[in-house]
Amino acid sequence: MNRMAKTLHFDAGLLVLTSISTEQTMAFGRWLASHLIADDIVCLDGDLGAGKTVLTRGLAEGLGSQGPVSSPTFTLMIEHPAKPGGLALFHFDAYRLSDSGSFCEIGLDEYFTQKGVSVIEWGEVIADILPPQTLYILLLQQDLNQSDSRRIEITWPGCPDRLATLIRRLKEDDPC
Repeated sequence: MNRMAKTLHFDAGLLVLTSISTEQTMAFGRWLASHLIADDIVCLDGDLGAGKTVLTRGLAEGLGSQGPVSSPTFTLMIEHPAKPGGLALFHFDAYRLSDSGSFCEIGLDEYFTQKGVSVIEWGEVIADILPPQTLYILLLQQDLNQSDSRRIEITWPGCPDRLATLIRRLKEDDPC
């Protein structure tokens, strides 16, 4: 398998990677999952087809979560219980919500403290209610002629030490 490019650059709290295939994006998700802990929140943004659900599949595998991962666009949230020794994945899709108020009104914010990892596709819709320790990932298609090529931009403004750890481990490991 082709390797994912290591850190392209890290500047002012931004880590940028490139993936050239869905397999690499999933592999990065599996690797990233090994650095997440209970009650972590991952906010995923990017255009339709940018790889948010693919990355979430990798996260679910890496966390040891059960069940197939698909986009929860029409259900708003899919819970993937933990396998023994794993962490549950709470997979949200805020695409159809008008604002964070509707997210809270139906009680979805309560999952943020249920000892699993919350992954929110289209998280920008509810950004105003996300806690400071949220990990933000923006997926951007690199080349329309290569639909599986994507730029992955990672920021963790509330946890600069954890972002620094990710960068150090990326230099040591080969996640893909």
